[in-house]
Amino acid sequence: MYLPPVAHVASNTTIRRVRSLPVPGTITVNVNELVEARDIVGEAEYAPHHQFIDIAQSLGIPASEVPRYLTRERGDRVEQGEIIAGPAGFPRRSVRAPADGRIAAVTNGMILFEIRQDPYLLSAGYPGEVVGSDGRLSVTIENSGALVQGVWGNGQEDIGVMRIVGEGPRDRLLTDQLNVELRGAVLVAGICDHPAPLQQASDISVRGIILGGLSSDLIPIAESLSYPIVVIDGFGSVPLNQAAFDLLNENKGREAALDARPAVPFDPHRPEVIIPLPVANIADLPEDLIPLAPGVRVRVTRQPNNSEVGIVEEVLDKAVSYPSGILARSARVDLESRGSTNVPLANLEILQ
Repeated sequence: MYLPPVAHVASNTTIRRVRSLPVPGTITVNVNELVEARDIVGEAEYAPHHQFIDIAQSLGIPASEVPRYLTRERGDRVEQGEIIAGPAGFPRRSVRAPADGRIAAVTNGMILFEIRQDPYLLSAGYPGEVVGSDGRLSVTIENSGALVQGVWGNGQEDIGVMRIVGEGPRDRLLTDQLNVELRGAVLVAGICDHPAPLQQASDISVRGIILGGLSSDLIPIAESLSYPIVVIDGFGSVPLNQAAFDLLNENKGREAALDARPAVPFDPHRPEVIIPLPVANIADLPEDLIPLAPGVRVRVTRQPNNSEVGIVEEVLDKAVSYPSGILARSARVDLESRGSTNVPLANLEILQ
């Protein structure tokens, strides 16, 4: 029995996600509470960072004279840029606080400065109901809706009304398609292979972009942007697979929550698009382990049929020889645009 990776492209499913703080803190919502995507559901304080400031050297004075030039005392809280010692000597030199913080200690002509970071605020990420919480580290939120999972994200999260840009899943994202009417929207496009549209989208304050393919040389630019980018199918001139495009197109005009946090080893999380929908009936949780078998919907993950979607007709008993010289276990797949063809099992991903 072969268990390929599973990517969810589901029009109606139960979505249950655990949202976690980076360090123990306080979960600020209760079980059975309804939350919106931007609601804060937890907060935590990072451990303070400490650094030594050599007052004597900075002012050019003996260490024994430092106390008379200090303008603040041990335990005082100060703001970034505030003078904490001086002026002294010629020219009149002063020492300013490097950040908001506290003077923790004064010793041997030096100050131990404590820098407190802003608290970490955990948002819900998508609307739903709180169904679980440990009170200190994590909270579980559940909702029903459509779900589309991808292969890469730039680490950001946001929510907005979904708009289709271009004519179809193979169209390229272009700057002349982007105007102020798309401000605050989540854009769905086929391929992006130029940095200009990404910057233009930032200039008009979009809430996110969903792509089939992204040129790999644009990864550093995408990672520097403040809005989420979710790549569904891969890097290069890879169109948005038809199953995902159809689902997103059917729901254009609805709010879509983008979680573009990248996948990490040993974590089932994948970058994804969540589209909350009115509950018509109770949907099952999606399965994450599905055997490859006839009738299962799959997506091809490598060339020559990258991002093509089809239905498995048969899992072949014998390995298949390919023109490249590779001998591989394979399945016979009926691809939507090409008909029946053999595909190596390593090149298949199940779409549920």
